[in-house]
Amino acid sequence: MHIEPTKLYPDRPVIGKDSQIKDTLFGEYNEIGKQNAVDHSEFGSYTYIGDYCFIQNSKLGRFNSIADMVRIGPTNHPYERPSQHIFAYNGSGYGFPENDTDFLGKRRENYTTIGNDVWIGHGVIIQSGVTVGDGVVIGSGAVVTKDIPPYTIVGGVPAKHIKDRFPEAIKEKLAQIAWWNWTRQELEERYEELKLPIELFVEKWSKE
Repeated sequence: MHIEPTKLYPDRPVIGKDSQIKDTLFGEYNEIGKQNAVDHSEFGSYTYIGDYCFIQNSKLGRFNSIADMVRIGPTNHPYERPSQHIFAYNGSGYGFPENDTDFLGKRRENYTTIGNDVWIGHGVIIQSGVTVGDGVVIGSGAVVTKDIPPYTIVGGVPAKHIKDRFPEAIKEKLAQIAWWNWTRQELEERYEELKLPIELFVEKWSKE
């Protein structure tokens, strides 16, 4: 949380102190808090994360709001093998020979996908390979083990449906409008529209 807004930029992310970023692509106006670890991931424009987060092998859409201490895409160990310890598949640090590139490669390609305009609360864990739909709200401390449909509010361990944000008709119109894909000029021109009651907003911008 910021006491004052952070100045963000269209051409580079703002990265907090002691954060480690590897093999990651950014859009416009991204912010990475302090002491984060981000590896092999993609950030859509305007998405930000708080402090002490760990994100791996993940594709994040636009306009996502991610609180502190969130883990997205944690990698799994090969528990079906004789040893599930890291030394048995990634043992170079322990002085063992070649790493198991096949296992590591498959794990790396098991992406976690987060849609657009998703709000992820403090301390959430989202398992690898999960897809979170547009407009989802995930309550603090939840552990997400399954896909979440768009505009759903979930919470708990494991995360379960609490309620829908909007009726199905509203959801469908929001998906059609896809305001998160508006250009910067359109966002600036229509900024006040985002404060409208949802019914008025979809009535104005729906193509129907």
